[in-house]
Amino acid sequence: MENIENKSFKNYILNNKKKLSLLAGAIFLSLIYFWWADNTKKKDRDKNSEDFISAKVFLSKNENEKSLEILKNIISTNDEVYSPLSLFLIIDRNLNENRENVLKYFDQIISINSLEKDDLNLLKLKKAIYISDSADENDLLEILNPILNSNSVWKYKSLKLLGDYYFNKKEYIKAKQYYSDILNLDDQNIDLSAINRKLKIIKND
Repeated sequence: MENIENKSFKNYILNNKKKLSLLAGAIFLSLIYFWWADNTKKKDRDKNSEDFISAKVFLSKNENEKSLEILKNIISTNDEVYSPLSLFLIIDRNLNENRENVLKYFDQIISINSLEKDDLNLLKLKKAIYISDSADENDLLEILNPILNSNSVWKYKSLKLLGDYYFNKKEYIKAKQYYSDILNLDDQNIDLSAINRKLKIIKND
């Protein structure tokens, strides 16, 4: 019985020699590709890290234009770590980048497939904050609803942003809706004093 099985196995190898060779070659090439891709990604990440540090050095010397060019180049690499950090630095340091360009950078980075879920939600929240002073209501809701309908760590911040957005517009019924949703969150670390104060103002208005 064992001899028959060995013979069958040898016949299978001989009859499929070409296919097996192609399969082995494909596996070998795949391993080479993944090694190359991983090695290339590491080199790119290291370069972006060095460039990001250089951009901060230029900022410390008030050479904002040089810093901005470096940060824009990092964004263009679609690095899931340093591209968002570069955009946040442009915004936080008010490097006078064109508003439309900043929104394009947001959309470009948000489209990076390798982003972690909460990193993606943070980017959406940051974009909503960036446009909130002049945003259309529907645009804000489109950005933030996926966060509101999840258990993201950024859910509280998103609810508060919308509550404050409507509160400042004196649309108190909508503001109360989002503030009330915050009160229903099961998070002991949230400071509710400001929320309760605004709800009191709404009640007395």
